[in-house]
Amino acid sequence: MITNSGFALVKSDNEKTPFKQRIDYIDKPMPELQSGEVLVKVMAAPVNPSDLVYLMGKYGVPPVEGAYAGFEACGIVEKANAGWFGRYLTGKRVAVFATPGKDGVWAKYAAVKATACMPVRKELSDAQASTLLVNPATSVCLVERAIQLGAKAVVLNAAASQVGKGVIRYAQQVGIKTIATVRSESNRAILQEMGATEVLLTTDEQYKEQLKQATQQYHATVLLDAVADSDTAILLNNMPARSTAIVYGRLADTHKRYGGTYGVSDVIFRDVKVEGFWLAHYIRRAGALKTWMLGRKVQRLFAEGVFDTDIYGQFNNLEFPEVIDHYAQHKSDGKVILLPHAV
Repeated sequence: MITNSGFALVKSDNEKTPFKQRIDYIDKPMPELQSGEVLVKVMAAPVNPSDLVYLMGKYGVPPVEGAYAGFEACGIVEKANAGWFGRYLTGKRVAVFATPGKDGVWAKYAAVKATACMPVRKELSDAQASTLLVNPATSVCLVERAIQLGAKAVVLNAAASQVGKGVIRYAQQVGIKTIATVRSESNRAILQEMGATEVLLTTDEQYKEQLKQATQQYHATVLLDAVADSDTAILLNNMPARSTAIVYGRLADTHKRYGGTYGVSDVIFRDVKVEGFWLAHYIRRAGALKTWMLGRKVQRLFAEGVFDTDIYGQFNNLEFPEVIDHYAQHKSDGKVILLPHAV
């Protein structure tokens, strides 16, 4: 019997369990393709914050013990059970997005929906192509939602993340000002050089006053919130009335089930709103054509140099578990990329 190999989820009730102990390298039968699916030989797969949250059992869908982890990858379509579109994809190199709650892409092979595959341009490396969908697509969707809300400028926390950097780069393209908040002086310099309109250090004694002045000066009425918890309130309290927070992460404490706190009175009297963004919901609601167009736009931005994912390193199956915990503690160093077929 031909088998597949990859990193499967190991459940843990201990919140302090290292990530390398939350996965186990196992063999399983090769996946049988359901209607609408294709079989992808995985060439590269990154670790994203959403992967870490899933491994901890705090994601939007319950974790499945024994299922391969990993939401995003680049690979080659080897077989298809998806009609004419599957035949079109066969033999092509694609970026893929796994269905949350099923086997993921931290494996040598993965069965994914054909509609979750995007053929990639030849000038993109496997490593860059593997990061094509989750973070860059989120950056584009967040900025375009801010435009829908009429924002002239946005505030973003965790701005040195890959999504944050993508927001800064794409916002420049479409004429939106960015007020970025970071915790370290080194990241402040990086984002200033990248072109952020303002970069504020959260440890500065005058941080809140600087934030209030900047949001008033640039009319920043949308918060792109990757941190949640108390940071949502701190930022919104120093933004103009009728601002909207778009919460797309909860990095402040991924152990907490409920990640955000905000005063109800301001929701009533200052007309402040809070909404969520999850790329899986967006893709499900958008349909194949809109998702295809989003993927094409992201690839064009990569090709033009607007997007460029920072990569910490590329690792084989033996090296991979050890570096997941490095990524968890040092996300701004860049992505950790799994190469499932490397030796």
